[in-house]
Amino acid sequence: MGDGPAVSARRFETYVRWSTYGAVSTPIGTLLTGLTGADRLVGTHPVVFLVAVVLTLALVTGNILVSRWSFDVLAGRARRLAAGGVIAWGLALVALVAVTLTTPVPAMAVTAAAAIGSVAASFVPVLDARRTLRLNAAILVLAVPLAAVSDIPLVVVGVAVISVILWAGWSSAWLLRVLRELQRAHEDRAALTLANERLRISRDLHDVFGRTLAAIAVKSELASELVRRGGDEQAAEEITGVRRLAEEAGNEVRRVVRGELRANWEGEVSGARSLLGSAGIRCTVTGDPVPEECAEALAWVVREGVTNVLRHSAATQVTLATTNEDGEVLLTIANDGADPVRLVPTGAASPDAGTGLRAMSERIRALGGHITTRRDGDWFLLQATIPLPEGDRA
Repeated sequence: MGDGPAVSARRFETYVRWSTYGAVSTPIGTLLTGLTGADRLVGTHPVVFLVAVVLTLALVTGNILVSRWSFDVLAGRARRLAAGGVIAWGLALVALVAVTLTTPVPAMAVTAAAAIGSVAASFVPVLDARRTLRLNAAILVLAVPLAAVSDIPLVVVGVAVISVILWAGWSSAWLLRVLRELQRAHEDRAALTLANERLRISRDLHDVFGRTLAAIAVKSELASELVRRGGDEQAAEEITGVRRLAEEAGNEVRRVVRGELRANWEGEVSGARSLLGSAGIRCTVTGDPVPEECAEALAWVVREGVTNVLRHSAATQVTLATTNEDGEVLLTIANDGADPVRLVPTGAASPDAGTGLRAMSERIRALGGHITTRRDGDWFLLQATIPLPEGDRA
């Protein structure tokens, strides 16, 4: 998985953090703007000016530290805030609001509003929209009494400043939260894709090499028996067949890794006949044509079913039968030998079922079908049922 989305998220988080730091530093700008138009106050009351500047710097410093803590909470790595620092932060807010509201400069009321709004915006990233709305409403209610002692236009401007700063901080945090969720979804999707690819390769390798190894075992045993009986030429042919199977297995591995492996119905049926014939097992194929939409999945069933016959049974004859009726395709692989591998009636693999049977069940379930196994006298039946496509139903 590439690092692109993670890098983009970090860059956006840096942008949001510094944008918020700028928003919670608004009281500095409003204070300087208010004092610029009050040169007389600065000259006649320098102490008031210095106190206001110091309180504003202290408040903004606290705002930035609390904002940083809020974003760390979103990232899941927050540390506990120092109680003394929080108390000092609150006292700085109260003192600054008192100084600005008692200063005989109307524009200083905007600084008080900016101070309140910046404090609220500092921790609003950890709040949801409903809590933020309640906080904004509470601030508006507290601003109503100011209308009796201050100019209404200034109160309106102050309220607007508070709301803008508050929701600017919340919206930035919301965007960051959405980006983090998208990043987590991207990582989960990548992990799921990787897991599915590993599962596909594991399943395909099992399906491919299950029958290939079974064929090699059958042909090797036959060659050994022919050598004991003096049939050197026939034994050499079987050994040549073993070598050909090994070469084909190498090609199939590459196709599995590239995701190019496909099972062909006619090819699998022909291969099953040849393989069973080499093992001395008579194979009979009967039934209706298999629709193209179901052919590949049923071809894998034939491959795994025949492999299980060779591995787990003492069969002398096998029947492959297909039936198209009642809107379903039914494939039955029957053999007259004992097969210890079972599936539960629902078609889901039982806990002791092999990898091959589970892989077959997954392929068939993907098409809305199911697999069952049962005994009928001396015969063992493996049945795969797949619903017919709408266009192929009678």
